Amino acid sequence: MDKKLKISICILLGLVCFYLYDNFRQSSYQENYVKIFKFDHSKISKVMINNNNDWIELEKNELSWKINGHDSLVIKQTAIDKLFSETLLVKVNSLSVSTNPEDLTIYSLDSVRGVKLILLDSDGETLSNSIFGISSSNYYSNFYKDIDNQSVYKTNSNIINYLTTSVQYWGESPKEDIPDSTASIPSDL
Repeated sequence: MDKKLKISICILLGLVCFYLYDNFRQSSYQENYVKIFKFDHSKISKVMINNNNDWIELEKNELSWKINGHDSLVIKQTAIDKLFSETLLVKVNSLSVSTNPEDLTIYSLDSVRGVKLILLDSDGETLSNSIFGISSSNYYSNFYKDIDNQSVYKTNSNIINYLTTSVQYWGESPKEDIPDSTASIPSDL
């Protein structure tokens, strides 16, 4: 083999090796997201949301949900659907943002600005006890912290709007059956 060809092949192999090494290094910097709520969601029988000492409790009775303390309201199915299709499917970056307990106010994860979400099963066992906060500069994601862990993580989407304590968001007055006034009245002709 010619000396110039050997040098060219060595340079080409060196460039390919450098390219593969660089790709490997770049992939380690990509964000990897993992699910927060890894348990079977059908086990949830009670949802408690706390925002600045305002509480709301949603409880599952057999197949339907109710708002505890507001028996006159019917639960909005769209709100429950959003809870299961958006909130419980949220993911967090596998790398923590902070582990310093003094940073909780920065990430709105303190007791004043954080929104607590507690999920219980039918036996009253806690499936999840977490807190979510939002940054003043990033409205596309939230910050997440498990109550038993000091690590703060960034979520892949903003779910704070679905974690409201507003009774009007979760429930509505039952619709009354109004008789049709245009129905024909039988006549004695």
